[in-house]
Amino acid sequence: MKITCSLIISTYNSPDRLRRCLQSVLQQRVMPSEIVIADDGSGSDTKQVIDEIAAIAPVPVIHIWHPDEGFRKARIHNKAFGKATGDYIICTDGDILLDKNFVHDHLCFARRGRFIAGERAFLTPASTQHYLNECNGFPSCYTPSIAKRQHAFRCRLLSQIYASVHRTSTPYLYVVGCNMSFWKDDLLKINGYNEAFQGWGGEDFDIAARLFNAGVKQYFLHFYAVAYHLYHLENDRRHAVANNALFCRTIAEKTTRIEQGIDKHFHKA
Repeated sequence: MKITCSLIISTYNSPDRLRRCLQSVLQQRVMPSEIVIADDGSGSDTKQVIDEIAAIAPVPVIHIWHPDEGFRKARIHNKAFGKATGDYIICTDGDILLDKNFVHDHLCFARRGRFIAGERAFLTPASTQHYLNECNGFPSCYTPSIAKRQHAFRCRLLSQIYASVHRTSTPYLYVVGCNMSFWKDDLLKINGYNEAFQGWGGEDFDIAARLFNAGVKQYFLHFYAVAYHLYHLENDRRHAVANNALFCRTIAEKTTRIEQGIDKHFHKA
């Protein structure tokens, strides 16, 4: 049976990066069933970009927005999860350029009972500016000035070997929110992201840990589902200590389902 898939893209006031991200989505070998933009309070220029892409996209583009009250990734993601109609959910960020096989690769390794954690390569400031200015080009593993270039190589055999040998007692520490995927049923079981996380940091580790605690295994998808991170200044990390305390509580108490989660957004108009 064909899997229906929602691609969720988080963004905040970076319309030029979001445009290039969405252009990389449009060149996917396998398109998602829908594109859901989780917008953490961007201005009208971001909406204009989304409307432009929605007019030419072959699948529905859904814009989920809430007012800007600081970094609230957990909350806007839960709202996006609530609106998503796909059986399977792939998450990335609006400052990521996706290899044309990105969606295909996630779906290729989607299995019941597990979620996927991928990786990303990093573009330098100069190469980032190049790809923001170059409307038709996208990076590859041969692009100059890439950090963590090993994550730009795509090879199914290497990917399967890596997944078979990579073992750790703390797999949830090896996740990046811009390259993850889950069955929607599993997200509902743990009630999605914990909205107690305010500001940057820790929410992705937390959701991965709670999935792990709930018996959902983590699959390391490296050398596949290639993604390129466009350079930008680091986020404000003033909430990192408080957020880490929340994450440590999840580990200590083996938490699965949380109270401040997706259920208050699910099926809401």
